[in-house]
Amino acid sequence: MKIVTTKTMKEMDRIAMEEYHIPGVVLMEHAAMAVKKHVDLVADKNKHIVILCGPGNNGGDGFALARLLKQDGYEQVMIFCNVPFEKMSHDEKIYAAIAGSYHIPIYQSEDLKEVKKMFASADIVIDALFGTGLSRNIEGFYDQLILTLNTMHKYVISIDIASGINGDSGAIMGCGIQATKTVSLVCYKPGNVMYPGSAYCGDVVVEDIAMPQEIIVKSNGNEVMDDDLIASFLPKRQAHSNKGSYGKALIIGGSMRMHGALAMCAKAALSSGIGTLTIALPSSINAIMAGKMEECMLLPLSDEDGYFSEKSAEELKDQLDLFDFVTIGNGMGRGKGANALVELVLKSNLPCILDGDALYLAGKHPEWLKRKAPTILTPHPKEMSYLSARKLDDVLNDPMEVVQTFLKGYGNITLIYKNEHTIVCNKAFSYMNLAGNNALAKGGSGDVLCGMLCGLYGQSKDALKSACCAVYVHARCADELIKAKDYNAILAKDIIEESSHIYKELRNRQ
Repeated sequence: MKIVTTKTMKEMDRIAMEEYHIPGVVLMEHAAMAVKKHVDLVADKNKHIVILCGPGNNGGDGFALARLLKQDGYEQVMIFCNVPFEKMSHDEKIYAAIAGSYHIPIYQSEDLKEVKKMFASADIVIDALFGTGLSRNIEGFYDQLILTLNTMHKYVISIDIASGINGDSGAIMGCGIQATKTVSLVCYKPGNVMYPGSAYCGDVVVEDIAMPQEIIVKSNGNEVMDDDLIASFLPKRQAHSNKGSYGKALIIGGSMRMHGALAMCAKAALSSGIGTLTIALPSSINAIMAGKMEECMLLPLSDEDGYFSEKSAEELKDQLDLFDFVTIGNGMGRGKGANALVELVLKSNLPCILDGDALYLAGKHPEWLKRKAPTILTPHPKEMSYLSARKLDDVLNDPMEVVQTFLKGYGNITLIYKNEHTIVCNKAFSYMNLAGNNALAKGGSGDVLCGMLCGLYGQSKDALKSACCAVYVHARCADELIKAKDYNAILAKDIIEESSHIYKELRNRQ
């Protein structure tokens, strides 16, 4: 399954019609059939259904749906459309004429009192107003129409995307319909899954409209992570192997105030299969960590007031070559000592994973990120603003644009953009995770993800695949845990404990 931009989707439609000679009305008919399946799930034939049709092919899908419902015996189907016939798209005109021949009532008034009465009588409302082609803010009558509908709390099915949501960024274009369910056609659109659009689209399902599979396969877009994909990415463990086969990792982090972040990261790395693990930490927390961690080695470095001192980087310098790669940042703070360690790591030839405070410090020195060795960054939106030197609002409003622009400026970087739906990408490939839930919005969760990534990268040495696996397993753990626990009660350590079951489940698919 893919997530494609509106531009890519238009190109896919063009190829289907021009190169595969599939008429647009055929695609429209299949779109209507796909939506009707979801109407049938919630409606009896005597339910009152109102279909809102706007200009363009989204409106045409609505007219086609009206005909299918009427033909199947739905007794009370009404269309609302105040688009003049001459301003409709070619295919929409065809289905508008067909709906007229079926004597389906078409309501055109802009009297909001009458519109409110129409909505009040409806059991289900179908949103076929604007779709993904919306390019400017909704104003005037349609703004009032949408506001009225939203206040009625009806069961709403949107076609392709909730009207008013930008198809590429998820931004609200003035106002947006609050859908109960969205039937996205062929592929997800970014606006279906990116906040705040995802909050307006409700439950999103993707349905086929007889688009040739070859077109979908060749299209550019984010691949959606699922069990089969991640099982194929998950590193295999061989019978004839030893601890050296699965990576010799160094984790640098921790402080007197945040030694828990370091412990969570290390425990997750061990539970995710790392071969050997050494922790470089301020000497003041060495005894604390020795009591927590029995399966790894400790490398205490000079500290000052519970944080790394500036001497720590010089102490570590000659020992870096003992390791295959480095993970740095968890709970280490942003002082001069931490800054020196991040500089040391980024100026080395070792692959590295940057998390937490290391991302902030790297953002202050973007030249350090211009390196040949594989580099994995794990920013949440605020950290992405540090790295990209963009405003937080820019990141939140269009994260795909910010991420892709950022990657153009660097070489061998794999980026994990952490948000409601996490993006994993490099210059050539992009994946999106739709699993997970708000139980992950808790301190320590990101440290566990970083540790999983460390453990998986140590085995595969493949930055993109290990990043996808870590993100997906982390999210699937949360989805599995909420079956037995409340969101509030799930802790970061629970994710680590649950990971064994998810790894086992995925490995059985290999």
